[in-house]
Amino acid sequence: MGLIDKILGKSEKINIEEYEELDLSEYEAEISSEAAAYIKVAEVTGLNEIPEIKREIYDGNIVIADIAFIKHDKLTLDRVLKDLRQLAEDVKGDIVGLGEDYVIITPTGMKIDRNKIRSTAR
Repeated sequence: MGLIDKILGKSEKINIEEYEELDLSEYEAEISSEAAAYIKVAEVTGLNEIPEIKREIYDGNIVIADIAFIKHDKLTLDRVLKDLRQLAEDVKGDIVGLGEDYVIITPTGMKIDRNKIRSTAR
């Protein structure tokens, strides 16, 4: 018996024939059923995307808006952010920036926790 076997214990070879194929079709049917809400991603290149974002929020979906394309145009960026803030206020949802390139907008009854999840273990 080698040193590694003494430390870790003797390893046993696993026989592939011992494995069994699982039929997951019943779970796939549950997964493909209609969800109550979706997380949608929008690429904002101007004011043209705002009506579609509004529709998604009014439908109860969460929208992650990629605003990287309009960061260079301060006037458009300010207008888009103003419209999205107003939307979140109108539906009593929430809006928060995620880094410099993304904004998350939530529908009625959903709030975004601004505290980051961190490990408490030391």
